[in-house]
Amino acid sequence: MGLYKAEGVVLRTRSLGEADKIVTFFTHTRGKVEAVARGARRPRSRLLGPTQLFTYGRYLLFEGKNLDTVSQGEIVQSFRPLREDLDRMAYASYAAELVDRSTEPGDRHEGLFPLLVAVLELLAASDELPLVMRYFELRLLGELGYRPNLSGCIRCGASRAPYFSIELGGLLCERCLQADAAAVHIGDEAVHVLRYFERADPGRLQVVRPSREALAALETVLPRSCAVRIGQPLAALEFLLALRAAERG
Repeated sequence: MGLYKAEGVVLRTRSLGEADKIVTFFTHTRGKVEAVARGARRPRSRLLGPTQLFTYGRYLLFEGKNLDTVSQGEIVQSFRPLREDLDRMAYASYAAELVDRSTEPGDRHEGLFPLLVAVLELLAASDELPLVMRYFELRLLGELGYRPNLSGCIRCGASRAPYFSIELGGLLCERCLQADAAAVHIGDEAVHVLRYFERADPGRLQVVRPSREALAALETVLPRSCAVRIGQPLAALEFLLALRAAERG
């Protein structure tokens, strides 16, 4: 046990006692880390800013038996818009919960940290929040080892496969639908968007503009795919869906 440095993003916080809080970080070098931030809820605490939700910072932590302890924190990016706008906060909360629920302490998932930071940057600045989230869901599945088969029909290899099977983890053509009666017809455009997501860097998302129908089709299958792989209900997703329903109503 001892001191160590880590770059991390605050995924979740919860109160501890009168002034402390427990912070769940996702870090670049150690994966998920839980640590106590002493006095971080006091208005003048040096840890108040660096331990706010969604903050990306550099931290000095002391390794403990059960929980680590935050000794120092320096903000790299505060992602303030994610805490000031309800829609952005809802999407960012869902992204953070996806990472929190899908990882165990100490599991690095090397590509996941830069992906999370890039997506939080997009959620803080972009007006295409659903598009960014669908991208994140697909790339998260890949980082966790559940990358859907998008090259063609998962059963026969046919190049045109406009159905998505959550159970089988990939595309199906019309002839192979008997393999999964619950497969969802997402259409050719949505398949093309998925294939673009698979190879595109986050900074290239602005060049793709799917139709409302294609984006709705992806919303039908990608959140469910993540929930099935994680195996847990996601409170942030339920809040996001309720928020969007209220906005439509």
